[in-house]
Amino acid sequence: MAQLSIPIPDEQINSAVHEVVEKMNLVPKSDLQGITWTMDEFRKKCCGGKSPTWVRTFIFDEFPETDYANGGWCLAPHKTDGIKGTTIFAYEATRWMEKHKYDIDWEAKTA
Repeated sequence: MAQLSIPIPDEQINSAVHEVVEKMNLVPKSDLQGITWTMDEFRKKCCGGKSPTWVRTFIFDEFPETDYANGGWCLAPHKTDGIKGTTIFAYEATRWMEKHKYDIDWEAKTA
């Protein structure tokens, strides 16, 4: 039996793999460098969809090192004057969240 060989250009393979990786939300952390998220994106991608109030109370308030003013990855955790909204530096945030996932009280309730 003769074997049939069909050459597929690397560009097409890379493009197809990249498309599937994005659809499955499997973007490597290195791809997050230079990316910022809104509070909504951060809470959905890193906090299991917890509310913004929950995230501010049990992550930003409990761990002040997350605040950009303290060398962290969250700019304006409580929407200060002159700043439009909370900005999260995605790469640093995901690394911190992975390291501290067991330090966060995920069952805590807001009042």
